[in-house]
Parts: sequence; structure tokens; C-alpha cells
Amino acid sequence: MKLQSLLIFLILLIVSCDDYKFDRIGNLKSEKHTELFYESTDSIVEKWVVMDSIFLSKFRETINRDPKDIIDILNVNSDKKENIGFGYSFVQASMGKGYASIWYTVIFKDNELISYELKPDLPNHKSLMGRYLKFYKDIYKIDKERIYNRYYKIEEMQRPFEIHNSTETLNENLQFLMTPFSGIKYGYSGGYGGSIFTNRGLYLNERKKISSEICKTLLYSKNPATRLLAIEHYIKNKDDFRETELIDNWIETVYSELSTIGTMEGCFGMNRNSRDLVQEYVERKN
Repeated sequence: MKLQSLLIFLILLIVSCDDYKFDRIGNLKSEKHTELFYESTDSIVEKWVVMDSIFLSKFRETINRDPKDIIDILNVNSDKKENIGFGYSFVQASMGKGYASIWYTVIFKDNELISYELKPDLPNHKSLMGRYLKFYKDIYKIDKERIYNRYYKIEEMQRPFEIHNSTETLNENLQFLMTPFSGIKYGYSGGYGGSIFTNRGLYLNERKKISSEICKTLLYSKNPATRLLAIEHYIKNKDDFRETELIDNWIETVYSELSTIGTMEGCFGMNRNSRDLVQEYVERKN
């Protein structure tokens, strides 16, 4: 019976994401904006436009009065916070009324909101684009071709737990990799088409530039997936490091603080043991 269940699971894994490939590599950057595009020719539901107009007007008033006061208007459910270690947690969801939605990632420290990312969702009707860009005015930065995500205190998320006396600074991609906004799943790819994780793509683009000092900074990231990427990098390049005993001790702290982490295999999301998963990726060639 167990064998039969295993075979069914494997079949589902294969057919559910037929385009999934582990060795797919993207050229991802820390682009924090949405390109404007148009597709749908469906008729417009004006009731939805009115609902969006009212919601976004209230949201604009709220966020510009107090950028921290978004919990109620976005209906952020604090009971669904996910632990990311060292007192930090986050909630990721969306709030929308009609065509528009605001996708949010809210970061808490000891139950206090300290940072967030807001991503805009636009209707795919060309005739509505001008109206919705006006709705989003003063909520997001907008230019002719794109609308930019909005951040609250992202610099706080870019800082490591411990500041090292390093002469090396992180470039924009690595700064974004430090934040939970680059994704907190650790692995390679998953979902429809086997899309590469943003954090993995950033790491692959930057790994040749990651010195031992930069790696030590990444080890103290507030993003749990980035901490594991740094452990993976450290193990693969251990000969480049000094004071390995101190690093090894901190790695044990990282594992004890968050023993499991989210990942994906094909289209299936799951939690895995952090130490075991890192060891798997250390042994893989990518």
C-alpha cells in the first residue's frame, strides 16, 4: 500500500509541472517594478472600477498620513505570521476589490511592524490603464513604462544582524538578497514552468563576486533562505575562509534557530530540514 501511494505521488509530481527542470537558470536582477502591458479585450465591469477607486483613495490617504498604518486597511492577518527566525516573522497576501490588488509582504519584529513591500496589480485592459495609473498616483512611483514597488524601511531589512568591520560593500542585487522580499524559500526552482527562485537567481548572478567577507555578511541576513545560501557557499569554498570555528558556531545557531525551511519540488511546496537541504545543494553541481 505504501509503495502504491509513493507511485501515485511521483506520477502527480511529474504531470503537475511538466515543464519543470532543475537545471533551468535565469538571469534575474533585483528589479522592483512591474512593466505595463495590455492583453484582455473583455468588456469592462464599471462596478469593479468604482470599488477600486474608493479603496485606493482610502489607501492613499492612510499610507500618506502614516506609512506604518496599513494593517487594518489591508486586512493583514497577524495570526498567519510565518516565523523566519531571530524574532522576525512575516505575512504575505493580497488585498483587492475589483481589478486592482495590492500584494504585500509585511515584516514583524517581536510582533511590531518594521518593514513591508507593496506590489501593484494592474488591470490588463488598455482602456483602463490611464485611469488606474491615476488611482495609484502618490501610492507608487510611476513612469511611462513601469510602476515601482513601494517599500517601508527596506534599509532595515538590508542590514545584517551583526555589523562586521568589512571594507566591502554589497551591490544592489546582494542588498536585495539580504531582505526577505527576495523570497524566503530555499532551493532552486518550482511552480508552473519551474521558475527559478528570485533569491537563487540573484545568488547565481553574484556568486563569483562573493568574497569571504561578503559571505559572512550574508550569513547574518534577516532572510532565512539567504542565510542558507551563504552556508552553502561557505561549505563549497571553505578554503577561502579564516576563523572557521566562529563561522561554524554561528551556522549551528542558524540551524537551531530555524530547523526547517520552505522549499518546492516541482509544484509542491513543503517544509524540509534546513541542514539536510543545504547538504543536498552542496552536493549538487549548479
